[in-house]
Amino acid sequence: MLRRLSADDPRFRPVEFRRGLNLLVAEAHPGARKTDSRNGTGKSSLVELLHFTLGAQAGKGSLPGHTRLRRTLFTLTMDWPGHEEPVQVSRRGAQQGIVLTDAPDGTEGEAGGLFAFNLAREMPVTEWRTRIETNLFRLPADHPGISGRALLSLLVRRVGSHAFNDPVRTYPQQPTAEAAANLAYLLGLD
Repeated sequence: MLRRLSADDPRFRPVEFRRGLNLLVAEAHPGARKTDSRNGTGKSSLVELLHFTLGAQAGKGSLPGHTRLRRTLFTLTMDWPGHEEPVQVSRRGAQQGIVLTDAPDGTEGEAGGLFAFNLAREMPVTEWRTRIETNLFRLPADHPGISGRALLSLLVRRVGSHAFNDPVRTYPQQPTAEAAANLAYLLGLD
């Protein structure tokens, strides 16, 4: 379960997640008509930041990739399988290849595990993606055609990728076989 999304920039308000369905809605101001836009409230930015903290690349036009925000540290607090306390993962647009996390890696140390004392460490984003595949989605070592990033894209849909246009694909050019394999795995189908 997602717990909290925050940033070290005071202009960003932290978002607290609760059990069940979480909705981010725009506030209607007095005098606003039904046809007035609710853009600019951060709905798409929230989704992009979730993807970014969960291993996605930040493009030039994305929030963490923006010149004025590249040094901002974005942090996601979330539950982690087999770990009692929530873990944190943080990334900056200026250092996209590095993730700072206290997520356990499954190796046993003298004190019951490498992260038994909630020690945060840097790791390559590729290792973070592998941890997501292994720990969150329980992907086997050999999983051709299925990726943790694609599975996350099915769960956290992006408007900018036209992910709501098709119930199976998460972007228009996604091959049908790839989309179907990821959806079948997510649904527990053989």
